[in-house]
Amino acid sequence: MLAAAVTTATVVGGVAALQLAGAPAAAAWPSASVTITGHGYGHGRGMGQYGAYGYALKGWTYQSIVGHYYGGTTLGTRANGTIKVELSALAGGSLAVTSGKPFTAGGVAISAGRAIKLTHLSTGKFSLAISPGCGQAATSTRTVSSAEVHSSVASPGSTLSNMLTVCTGHRTYRGTLSLVYSNSTHVVNALPIESYLRGVVPRESPASWADSAGGKGIAALQSQAVAARSYTWAQNRYSYARICDNQNCQVYGGAGLNGELIEDSRTDKAVSTTAGKVLLKSGAPVSAEYSSSTGGWTAGGNFPAVPDAGDSVSPWHNWSVSPSASSVGQAFGVGTLSSITILSRSGLGADGGRVLSIKVTGSLGSLTTSGAAFANALDLRSDWFSVGTVQPYLYLTNSPTGASTAVSLPFGKVGDQPLACDWNGDGTDTPAVYRGDTYSIRNTLAETASTTSVSIGRAGDLAVCGDWNGDGTDTVGVYRPSTSEFHLSNSTTGGGTRIDVLLGRAGDVPIAGDWDGNHRDSVGVYRPSTSTFYLVNSNTSSAVRHAYQRGVVGDRPVTGDWDGDGTDSIGVFHTSKHVFALMNQPDGDVSSRIDYGRAGDVPLAGDWNHDNKDTVGVGRSYLR
Repeated sequence: MLAAAVTTATVVGGVAALQLAGAPAAAAWPSASVTITGHGYGHGRGMGQYGAYGYALKGWTYQSIVGHYYGGTTLGTRANGTIKVELSALAGGSLAVTSGKPFTAGGVAISAGRAIKLTHLSTGKFSLAISPGCGQAATSTRTVSSAEVHSSVASPGSTLSNMLTVCTGHRTYRGTLSLVYSNSTHVVNALPIESYLRGVVPRESPASWADSAGGKGIAALQSQAVAARSYTWAQNRYSYARICDNQNCQVYGGAGLNGELIEDSRTDKAVSTTAGKVLLKSGAPVSAEYSSSTGGWTAGGNFPAVPDAGDSVSPWHNWSVSPSASSVGQAFGVGTLSSITILSRSGLGADGGRVLSIKVTGSLGSLTTSGAAFANALDLRSDWFSVGTVQPYLYLTNSPTGASTAVSLPFGKVGDQPLACDWNGDGTDTPAVYRGDTYSIRNTLAETASTTSVSIGRAGDLAVCGDWNGDGTDTVGVYRPSTSEFHLSNSTTGGGTRIDVLLGRAGDVPIAGDWDGNHRDSVGVYRPSTSTFYLVNSNTSSAVRHAYQRGVVGDRPVTGDWDGDGTDSIGVFHTSKHVFALMNQPDGDVSSRIDYGRAGDVPLAGDWNHDNKDTVGVGRSYLR
């Protein structure tokens, strides 16, 4: 029989077995699920691929990008030598190959279109079976001393029929293929490294990035090529091959799959324009690790940890998951989960950075493990996470199509009302949240910006802001649903001249904008029950001047100057489809549809980059 409880078991790289000891029982986890929020995707060491993309969009060159991530290295050049790659999916078996052109196998000439199968024999030699095609019965068999397969076409270009295709999986490869024996059989692809990289870069980073920002995105692919080339030359994994073809090394897909070319002209260009470029330290290529998304800070390791502002474009910059409490307890063998305590962090980035050690406690005792082991056990995206709290974020785009996120900003708490205005009159909109009866306002989009508190209204009021007196600076206001009345202040302190406007009815959503181009914002309401905007042109009168029915029931309103003409217009956010529908004229057709955000986000709008045009954004995890 087990003792009453368990002592802590400490591990570094994995989950330890529990040790038993007496201890009082702990209360169960307070909910059915465990909320875990985090940042980034992958180990975070070296270059972040999304970060490289973000920097490329800002105009950084590949030299600047790799210099940022791989501190202490220099760029050098290495000749286009031959490397050997293990094709891991083919390990432990035979090698079956075909080609659209004549080829040789084990020194035997094979006609175009025919297939061969090489099998290792106990004598150390190989059986060579020749058939009319893949999967067909052999018409002849012989024993050969070599298990190398060569195409007859030395320079195949991008024509797959000139290359060798493996019958199992139907991948096509440049260079040669061999069956080797080292404790078991392995299939090795030997080819020049520059040809190899044509099969790596599009598997590790999207080739479409090259098309972004007028072509600036190619710098991210060039950075990927340099990192992958350096990483390859630094490896010496096996006696029979330098590197493998999966994520345990770096992903290599060959040249084709199922008869289709899977190399891409854009990533080919990234490889060719950086040909031979490697990162060196003390004259030797470095193992230039990289991962999908750093979350905003690299993890350190062989290269200095650095902030990664480029990662703001990553879809994994922030994430959240909610595994069941029972599954967490089961994963760590602690019985019924009662608590999770983060013991130490790296100190780099939001929330204190990556988790170094964490303690999981349950009805059977407790276990202390590393953040990486915890993340691995629960299949989290990274070891940079927090448990039991949700941090709302603002995601803002400068793109009129919502193609990328320019700013990703943690701000406020769950239940806050997020909004944005130009609080200091500098022409750039920045965020605020309204909680209870208090605004918390930031005058910049920096994550480290200080906040200013302004009190106005009371609990239950809805926040609204605008330039009520035309002085170029936005100030605060509230809408009181119980009385359908706006209370607006011309002061950034919440005092000063107060303006009261009676408008709307219970259930309406307050909005504000410069509807007539007179440089003063006036109020309006959006009625969700009828999908109707009601606007007034003056805050001295509650007479509705305009009414526009837009959207469908359940939409949320958004207002802004979408075309930069000095007059604000309206739009709606389809919450279930996370699509903005914006109109340059309130009574006109939809001028743009922007797929941005997620279901349940709160829509925002503002001029985030001082270009005199408003674009959209969302607040995530604010709604209770």
